[in-house]
Amino acid sequence: MSDTLKTNLKRLERLVQLRQTYVDIAEANVKQAEAEVRRLETEDKDNTGDISETRAGIAYLQSAPGDHVKNSGRYLQALELQRKLIRQFLAKANTQLAQRRGEWTEAMREEKIAAKLQERRLNQRDYKDNVAQQKSQDEAFIGSYVRKRSEKEAAQVREHEKNESPLPSDSVRRSQ
Repeated sequence: MSDTLKTNLKRLERLVQLRQTYVDIAEANVKQAEAEVRRLETEDKDNTGDISETRAGIAYLQSAPGDHVKNSGRYLQALELQRKLIRQFLAKANTQLAQRRGEWTEAMREEKIAAKLQERRLNQRDYKDNVAQQKSQDEAFIGSYVRKRSEKEAAQVREHEKNESPLPSDSVRRSQ
């Protein structure tokens, strides 16, 4: 196998590992963004419940002293402001979650591309190894065949010299 192919395979292996790390980081970011969205949704739900309870309390306390109603009214305004802020944060968190999911999807796509490229190079290496092995086997077979044939011809020559009879191939040539 050529040195450049080995180098390419090592580089692709490092690239695939790096891309897998990016996928892992992107996935962790998605999970973190999802947790933030869930936390804000829970906080919004709790805040909405507090607002409902405070409104019910104000309606019940209409006959109570004015300070109590005023304090409850201020508390209700603070809860309304808090709800507004929570919903703004929730909208930002949902936007960030969508962005993180996009990054995760992109990282997975790039990792798959790198893995396919690595697989293609591995297949190329295997093909070249198989071709080299087949060439070696072919050369060994041809060498063995030529050696056996030359040994057979040498044996025929020795036999001919020993018997001094014409070789079968010589008689065929003479008759033509």
